[in-house]
Amino acid sequence: MMKKNMGDAHALLQGMLLLAVMLISSCSPQPALPPSKQALSGPPAYDYPIDNPYAATIIGMPPEMKVDYSNAHIPKPQDKKITLFKDRPIPEGFWYEEGLRYSQLLQQKPAALVYVIAGTGADSRAETMRTIANILYSGGFSVVLLPSPTHPNFIINASGNYIPGRPAQDAEDLYRLMNRIDQKVSSEAKVTGHMLIGYSLGALDAVFTAKLDDERKALNFNKVLLINPPLSLYSSMQVIDNLLYSALPGGINEADRFVKTAVSRLSSMSQSSDALDFQNERLLIDAYNKYKPSDNRLATTIGLSFRLAAADMIFASDVMSRSGYIFPRNLEFTTSTSLNSYLSVALRTSFRNYFDDIYTERYCADNPRLSKQALIDESSLESLSGYIVRHPKIGLITNKDDIILAPGELSKLVALFGKNAAVFPNGGHLGNLGDRAVAYHIIQFLRN
Repeated sequence: MMKKNMGDAHALLQGMLLLAVMLISSCSPQPALPPSKQALSGPPAYDYPIDNPYAATIIGMPPEMKVDYSNAHIPKPQDKKITLFKDRPIPEGFWYEEGLRYSQLLQQKPAALVYVIAGTGADSRAETMRTIANILYSGGFSVVLLPSPTHPNFIINASGNYIPGRPAQDAEDLYRLMNRIDQKVSSEAKVTGHMLIGYSLGALDAVFTAKLDDERKALNFNKVLLINPPLSLYSSMQVIDNLLYSALPGGINEADRFVKTAVSRLSSMSQSSDALDFQNERLLIDAYNKYKPSDNRLATTIGLSFRLAAADMIFASDVMSRSGYIFPRNLEFTTSTSLNSYLSVALRTSFRNYFDDIYTERYCADNPRLSKQALIDESSLESLSGYIVRHPKIGLITNKDDIILAPGELSKLVALFGKNAAVFPNGGHLGNLGDRAVAYHIIQFLRN
């Protein structure tokens, strides 16, 4: 926890938990999935097969249905690093985070450049980011993949005040980063224009960044696309926090038991397997086809994954800002610092705790005229309703069963984006992103 490659560890734990909850309660097998889909060649029918929004959120796109990009000759994105604040001291304990990490996938021919902002706690190497990169590159676009402002690497290297989550402040930080990267990209490729995509929390960041660009006109985004955004950040934080407790009636203290059950179930499974790859998509979908876990267990798995991301974010923010919420202000964070007690506190700190106790306190201290309610209101897409309605270049993709939306919020999103809203019938939160129909819509929106 809170060390190098924790994104991989989160994916590993999520896979373990998913398999565990599937193995706990048996049911009849699920129907067979449709055959493999090839590269896009026209408006495809939407046929995403998973109707359970929790399962869709975790499993994502079944391997049999993924678009085959093998003939598109898509190279692997190049991992890059940039220094934004040359004189910024980085605690010794974060030695592995020095330099802002991003990825790029550039066309050899002149092309529009699409910046993509990751969701909560994700970096440029997340699987969702690679999926979006494949869609965009195969559609003829150059791509730059950016970490979320909530990722520790971003907090340490690119945040202006180390307190992520306020869309206007995150937009300032992202815009600074994009302009610096753009100077580098322009020396490597012919850029014919700029576009912007964000998913989940990154979608909320994207529209605030687009508004900032409209005022400063450095990049002049032609199109801006929001994929599965929250309507209200504060509302979605509460929804996500509540997911964690779905199968933990005793609260966060039962998380240890939940994880131990996962390990126990997996140990019996490993006896009949040559090698268990917990991030193997085939293994996940096979388990789902064989067993049907309860919605509560799936929801808790998702909640734990978000809580792990929140723990990393909160710890990095606390150390860098010297807020003293978890890590004492008077201590230096070094490679010899024991993290056990801090980890325990971080895992018990919800998104709402962060908002109430760190975020609100800091921003209200900086501006006494601000209130908690004002901070809640400004972190909603509805606060930019006038801007969104006036700009047809801004589009929306979401799902009817997106698990981060509270009751009634879907209809508000659709009303806000009007004809630029594409709502798919299922897919949970980002589960259907690799569907041919979704991929086709992304490309068509950017081209038209």
